Amino acid sequence: MIKSILKTQLSNEQTSKKRVQCIVCDHLINENDKSAFATFACNLRAFKHETFNVWRCPKCQTINCLEVVDLPYYYAKYPIAQAKLTWQYRLIYQNLTRRLTKHGFSKNHSLLDYGCANGLFLEYLRQHGFTNCHGYDLYAPQDGFGDRTTLQRGPFDYILLQEVIEHVEDPNTLLSELDSLLAPGGQILIGTPNAAHLDLNQPNVSDFYNQVHVPYHLHIYTREALESLGRLQGWKPVDFFDRSYYDTPWFSMNTRAFNQYQNLFDGSIDVVYESIQPWKALTSYKFWFYSLFGYWLSFRTGMAVMFRKS
Repeated sequence: MIKSILKTQLSNEQTSKKRVQCIVCDHLINENDKSAFATFACNLRAFKHETFNVWRCPKCQTINCLEVVDLPYYYAKYPIAQAKLTWQYRLIYQNLTRRLTKHGFSKNHSLLDYGCANGLFLEYLRQHGFTNCHGYDLYAPQDGFGDRTTLQRGPFDYILLQEVIEHVEDPNTLLSELDSLLAPGGQILIGTPNAAHLDLNQPNVSDFYNQVHVPYHLHIYTREALESLGRLQGWKPVDFFDRSYYDTPWFSMNTRAFNQYQNLFDGSIDVVYESIQPWKALTSYKFWFYSLFGYWLSFRTGMAVMFRKS
């Protein structure tokens, strides 16, 4: 009973806090100015009736989630745990691997996938002969990818930080830790949503609410802000990708098609991790349209920057 009360008190204390200061440029937002905020619903089925406020910094354009919540509570029902290495994942992971090999990544190099979730990309790499690859995820079980001793295998030649930096409260603390794990001359690929291409005036459009992804995405950056965070670590930006690795020209394998498929069901992100129902998808003319042309009509709501450590 006492533990339950203490947990409730902690949750209340966390939700009473607000992010009113920009993490990048320290600009303070007026919490009483309701026009400064946009309201988005959570896109997970378990919490789809909950809404949260976000605001765009007028100085640096970083998007911040106003409310501070008990994140472990929300991650406990995250659907990615049930994802399997299907042929769809293999196609998009091929694209992600190309981004790394473009910058010299080979089977002789070591790689750390920081924030690897259930390790699907690592499974893909190992099946293709990249055996010196390791993963860590803060919210994974301690006897699995949540084992921090994995980080002691560094320094690593390459680090992948895919869809992670937007989930952390303090990006500088995270990047400083990764700098200590990255070998001299090593490279780090950071993939994240692109704040510059997100329309906060359309909270009901899945192309945007999937990337805003409240309350999981705490801070969403522009290219300029992300590169400035890397430069603070002494890293040099060496390449920029102006779309997500899963936004590809292959039939149906682009973000517009993914979002349209999601809309055929309950609109939650859970749909993406469940068994595909092709017959329902193929009866939708919108799905067919975006499967064919979605890549060229992309909102480019995702991006990635490759940095090199001196």
